[in-house]
Amino acid sequence: MVPSWKTHMRVSKQYIEAIASLAITLLLVLCSARPGLAQSAGTMFKLYVDPTTHLIYTQPGRNRRLFAEIPSSALVSQDLEAQQQKTQQTVDSDHQQLQQLAARNQYLEASNAALAQQIAEIKPAWRSYVDNFQDKFRVGTLVYADYRFYTHTSFQPQELTQITNPGPWNDDYSSFDISRAYLNFFFFPTDDWIVRITPNIYKTIGAAAGGTEPGNVKIGSNTAFGSNLDGNLGYRLKYGYLQYKSLWDKLSVAALKGGTVSFGEIPNPLVAWEEDLYGFRYVNLTPWNYLSLSSTQLGLSMEGPIKPFGGETTYADYGIGVYNNANFHQYEQSNLKQVMGRLSIYPFGQSWRFQGLGLTGFYNYGYGNTAPDSESIPTVLKGPNAHITRIAALLHYSAEQWGVAGEFDYGNNAFSAANMFSGSAPGDEYGFVTGTPVTTGTIAGNTCSTATPCYNPASGFGAQTAAWNALLNNGQSRQVGADFFGHFHIPGTNLTPFGMAEWFQPNNKVATDPLDFFRFIAGVSYQFNEYLRFAIDSQNVLYYHNQMSLPVSYLEKFNYVPGSKLNGQLLPKTGSIPYLVPFDVHSIFFNAEFSY
Repeated sequence: MVPSWKTHMRVSKQYIEAIASLAITLLLVLCSARPGLAQSAGTMFKLYVDPTTHLIYTQPGRNRRLFAEIPSSALVSQDLEAQQQKTQQTVDSDHQQLQQLAARNQYLEASNAALAQQIAEIKPAWRSYVDNFQDKFRVGTLVYADYRFYTHTSFQPQELTQITNPGPWNDDYSSFDISRAYLNFFFFPTDDWIVRITPNIYKTIGAAAGGTEPGNVKIGSNTAFGSNLDGNLGYRLKYGYLQYKSLWDKLSVAALKGGTVSFGEIPNPLVAWEEDLYGFRYVNLTPWNYLSLSSTQLGLSMEGPIKPFGGETTYADYGIGVYNNANFHQYEQSNLKQVMGRLSIYPFGQSWRFQGLGLTGFYNYGYGNTAPDSESIPTVLKGPNAHITRIAALLHYSAEQWGVAGEFDYGNNAFSAANMFSGSAPGDEYGFVTGTPVTTGTIAGNTCSTATPCYNPASGFGAQTAAWNALLNNGQSRQVGADFFGHFHIPGTNLTPFGMAEWFQPNNKVATDPLDFFRFIAGVSYQFNEYLRFAIDSQNVLYYHNQMSLPVSYLEKFNYVPGSKLNGQLLPKTGSIPYLVPFDVHSIFFNAEFSY
């Protein structure tokens, strides 16, 4: 197909323009070499093109057309040389700037290298802290829950923290409970320090007395609970302490490396340690914790392993501290402090905690949480103002699948009426009169009237409450007890039978103490996964003496005041106080523990 004339012309014009540009360039070169070609400043230099051949001519001719007119002044060699010099100056200036820029870049590279070296020197400190910042925190939780059913109810200490029941004549009582709910916050600012904060969600007990202050609570006809609101901060703080882990490492005492120093609201040396040894704290309290010793006090403590022969084998571990006489949910009133110490010896060594045969001794000496102006009052029977002693001696053996322990307990003034009745108490203990008062005539050596009513020893628990307080709160009581506990994991299953038995005399200075009891727990635990386990168990308190009375004259030796008043009513002045042995307690628990 022959291209159209217009297309041909467009193509020819493109060729012409290209050739013209080339011709002009050649002329400029020739003119600079041959000045004779230059015309006067006012003349024009003409170029012609042949459209057919696209050739450029300097003379007109056949089929040649005028292509361009160039002023002769543009072809003067001096002007070209000036332009070349100007161009060369521009190139030289640009080259100089490029050299300066290269030198500056070299300087910056050297500076950057020095800065990188400085950063590399400080990097391990700050970069490690930033990179591992998420590892400096740990948040966990611990929840104990249960369902419990009582076939027989009575007065008793708490089976678990803040667990109560409505007392005698309330058989078949049941309840769903959350006895412990912790959020554990740990912060590890450095390898040497730990900060722990553990708030405790707990069940409060208390009612408005007179509309302003928290008071005790009456339950049913014969039972009451004491308020636990006094001394608690907005939420109850279970643990809050600062711990240092490297004291003996810094002092290069190899035998004590791994020991810690803690300050704040901290576990005491016995309770938390024994809870771990037992392994079933979510089911029931350990012996001294059940009787009176709180798990947590405010103070300063040290604990850790003892490795006298070097290496990783532990032959002993210890815990020692000085604390308030109040526990973690009470105000401190005393100007004195208490001390506690525990030493566990493993004669054959251990490579993991509690492994093998162990012998443990614990000692605690303190005072009642009483203000100085009260504790200094001279009395024969100081009651709650007296000193407090607790001693425990344990022989224990732990294997991978089983463990067993025996314990002997001894104390002075270490089990008060408040401890005895922490789970369920007679209403008279907390200000509520039980039974029918006598308002006329005489009874138990007292003359009674409406203005001065008398307790009837055979009605309610007023006279019995006074007798029990006399036996427990006289400042000269002596406690003796023995305990056995253990567990056995059934191989190939998730089941672990466990149990605890406790025999205890609240005051063995009494010829026959009506409050002597035997407590036993037996059950089976099921490990659902690493965080969750369940248990079904039977928990029982047996007051094993036959029902008995004690003469008023005998009770006088222990702080009972004949004819005195309790809750506005006269107590027996003569005769005996009957029904001093409480009813037994029998219950079934379904327990659950979630620990993360």
